[in-house]
Amino acid sequence: MIRRIYEHLLKSSISKSNLPGCVAVVLGSADLSGNGLSRLCQLLDWSRSIGLSALILYVSDDQPGLCRLLQGLLASYPARISLHTAEDVVRTGTIGPLKVDISLGYGGKREVVEAFRSILREVEEGKIDGNRIDERTIESHLRFCQKPDLVIRAGGKRLSDFMIWQAAYSELYFTDVNWPAMRKIDFLRAIRDCQSRDRRFGR
Repeated sequence: MIRRIYEHLLKSSISKSNLPGCVAVVLGSADLSGNGLSRLCQLLDWSRSIGLSALILYVSDDQPGLCRLLQGLLASYPARISLHTAEDVVRTGTIGPLKVDISLGYGGKREVVEAFRSILREVEEGKIDGNRIDERTIESHLRFCQKPDLVIRAGGKRLSDFMIWQAAYSELYFTDVNWPAMRKIDFLRAIRDCQSRDRRFGR
């Protein structure tokens, strides 16, 4: 009962007009086993309940069959969901205001390397002037176009290499709570903490 009251107070303290445009959550390699899968569905529910528009999850290891499992699990979920592996992008979910990207073992270093390879090919083909390559050129060739306002690391103090380009000026939030044990109040605390910060964007 007390937890529900506290959860309600936390939710009411979050400003709808100042929500992060995109939130990224970084998980460990085994976080989607056991209770971790049901927690993922709950995270989507929590995000929708406060009105988030974009959510990105990163799992550092693409376990065999995980993409197919998530595709089936989320097939009827009211959100636009994309599952990213190193080789492919699989769409699932239905429709709704929430856009969800789930990266399975597709890290930031690989993403940047593939972006540069793509740019070099286009330079060779004469589609891009090599002397005019700038930040916008690189960003247009990355698989993930969003720049997360907030990156949450569940159950650890270290970040992965996920979205190393896009998250350069993101706010970072570390929680000691392991992913399978994460509660809605832990998620709401992260959102509230982000809203209380004076963002400087590297300045």
